Amino acid sequence: MSSAFLAPLPVGPNMQIRGKTIPADILNSVLSSSPDFHTLHSALCVCSTWKRVFDTHPKSVLASVAQNVVGPALPQAVRFIRYPYPEKESNSWPESIDGRGKEKEKAGEDEDGDEDEDVTDEESDEDFKKLMQNKPSPHNHNHMAFLESDSVGHLSPEERVKLEKNAQVVSDLQDIFSQRHNSAKKLSAVESHRFTRALYRIMLYCELFYLPLNLDDIDAMEDNEPGILAKIKKARLRMLDEYSTPHLLEIRAVVEFLEGLIREVLDGEEEFEDLADICIATGPSVVLRAYKEKEKGRDVFEDALEPEVMTSGDENALFDGFFSATLKKIWKKREAYLNSDSAMSAILGDEAEGGEHVSMDVDVPQAKTCAQCGDEDELWSQANWKNRISLDFCSLIQGKLSENEVEMEALVELLMSPRGSADVVLGDIYDYLLTTPEFAAWKRDESLCSVCFDKLVAAHLHLWLYKRKVAGGWKATHNCWYGYNCNTQVHKFNHAKEKNHLCTPVR
Repeated sequence: MSSAFLAPLPVGPNMQIRGKTIPADILNSVLSSSPDFHTLHSALCVCSTWKRVFDTHPKSVLASVAQNVVGPALPQAVRFIRYPYPEKESNSWPESIDGRGKEKEKAGEDEDGDEDEDVTDEESDEDFKKLMQNKPSPHNHNHMAFLESDSVGHLSPEERVKLEKNAQVVSDLQDIFSQRHNSAKKLSAVESHRFTRALYRIMLYCELFYLPLNLDDIDAMEDNEPGILAKIKKARLRMLDEYSTPHLLEIRAVVEFLEGLIREVLDGEEEFEDLADICIATGPSVVLRAYKEKEKGRDVFEDALEPEVMTSGDENALFDGFFSATLKKIWKKREAYLNSDSAMSAILGDEAEGGEHVSMDVDVPQAKTCAQCGDEDELWSQANWKNRISLDFCSLIQGKLSENEVEMEALVELLMSPRGSADVVLGDIYDYLLTTPEFAAWKRDESLCSVCFDKLVAAHLHLWLYKRKVAGGWKATHNCWYGYNCNTQVHKFNHAKEKNHLCTPVR
């Protein structure tokens, strides 16, 4: 920035730089481009004109700078710092943690098949009212929780400090993740968004549900309020159940990554098995601090929890299956089938841990060569289609669709559904999609090498997605002229949502 911009200037309707007038909207854009809040504050301190421009649109400028600090996961970051957390010394837990009191579906069944203890709607409403009376939110006088879909609004000085502090934690963890699971390569913009979005959601979940621990033990909790454990578990399920399946897969991937850091801190696999759920409940920032201070990492966890919790050899009903048990119930409820052995593919697309494709044992068919190219490579036919991992198809989709958040979320959701297995997808392609001359002679009962198999899927996957979306009730929008090669779909969410890109480019 030129030194002229930093020099104190008199108040006026516009700024004069070397005899030229700088309009206020340009100054507003410059302020909004500040990389952090310290830079913004410095600009406001040295120039009264900057300050006057800022005072005209403070909310939008602060929101823009917050976006520069946090990135596209700003809604999740702001929700984390604004959520009206329960009082930790209280046993009073609402069945639903939705600050707007919205009703959600009932939780379903426990892992052992027994239904969760019943909590009536009246009890849930009463619990929620009590919680809100005891814990007013300093950010919202109506005591309504901030949701990811809400406008950021005004960011207080305290909130700005928290956003920058949390953003640093997220950045440090993302660097470690890249080194471990992406061969030290910097994550792409889409991968970074997936990782940070999931991490902020994990932060919120942990802050809500680790619930210390000035309570003597689990039995004391139940004595004080019978059924409290069931309420907590239902609240956990209700919170995660509000996210789509692809977003839950992102959360699962980041949880697995955090567990890898915890494993290095604790002493041996047996201790990890006993304490992993307890340690991850302390939250990502504690996990990061323990990882950085490995020589006293266990002490870091004990400082965040009651030491008795860390040293107890008994199964801890409060923390057991902190994430895994809740996600398992959601998979069962949604009838979602995890086709991939690698959780990291939810963040890194088609690549698994270490950048290598997931390997599986494959039943080799009787044919000796590929029906299309004559190659003798690994062959695929109806006999072993089911052994392919359908989520791997995401990397094959045409053009720039793999970077389109709207279409990729829909695709992953469908591939995770009961009708999303590889054999079903290939069956659909052969049933009604082989319409182009290039593939007209291809037969269902033929064997294909991996290259030809991928070629077949790549040419038709966007068409399969389009038909499945329409069959599910989606109303087709106008085609984008640039179709699946459109560049705008990558970085403009509204364009990706408002136009159909599952089509052949006409320009």
